[in-house]
Amino acid sequence: MRVHGIDFSGSAAPGEDIWLVSGEVADDHLRVTDARPASEAFDGEGRTAVLRDLRGFLAGDGPDGGGIAGVDCSLGLPRAVLPDDIARTDGWRGALDWVAERFADADGRSFQSALKERARASDADGVELKRATDGPTGASSPYSFITRYQTLHGLRDVLAPLVRADRVAVPPMLPGDDGNAGDRPAVVEVYPAATLRALDLPDRKYKDDSKYPEGPARRERILDGLVDWGVRLDGVPRERLLSDAGGDALDGLVAAVAVARAVAADLCVDGTRYDPLEGYIYV
Repeated sequence: MRVHGIDFSGSAAPGEDIWLVSGEVADDHLRVTDARPASEAFDGEGRTAVLRDLRGFLAGDGPDGGGIAGVDCSLGLPRAVLPDDIARTDGWRGALDWVAERFADADGRSFQSALKERARASDADGVELKRATDGPTGASSPYSFITRYQTLHGLRDVLAPLVRADRVAVPPMLPGDDGNAGDRPAVVEVYPAATLRALDLPDRKYKDDSKYPEGPARRERILDGLVDWGVRLDGVPRERLLSDAGGDALDGLVAAVAVARAVAADLCVDGTRYDPLEGYIYV
């Protein structure tokens, strides 16, 4: 089965920030066949062009895309910040449509500000609320200072057009005909830091070598641990993954591993941290 790990970014020029790592799941290992930034995979480096091409990749346009892709981006919002008519349901598709319509012209800051106001007006405790899946995995609020651009552009500009065109399944909220991915390409949410913790590998201080001199050694340890888990690099040099001091390349690989782990478990969910309206992180 073809799988992809996408280290996503909502920056204005994400060509060097978004990494795509692809491979095949076979038996007990993940054979990694490609790892490259969006600037190499697609035409252009601006947000509009990159996200357009990413949509095509996720939908299986061309020989390299399709399969199941794990995207490091929140694919939902906390129930408490959604409109009452949606919050009373488990209709994730309705929540996605609301984001695309309500924030059609928003930027990350106004998106965050509006959701904070909705949180203040709710009965929930706090302003930057988390989903049921965020707390147990250690993820930030989907509209925090760190994630606001990621979440807005991931939901509005990548996922919503694909779902509206019926191009992808989004397990577990919007599964394919077989209850999992089905015959269509699929997109799932992953969080590399949670996957690293699940594999007992370093999840901090492996990015930004100027701040963390131990960063290169930690990236080496992470890659060695992933190889021990079952990653096989086929035509992808180790240095390709290790030389990216920002950690985006390695996060793309970890995202692909998270997808492989989810596939091995038949995309089953941990019901204690799954709210079907909010989304789910596969680790």
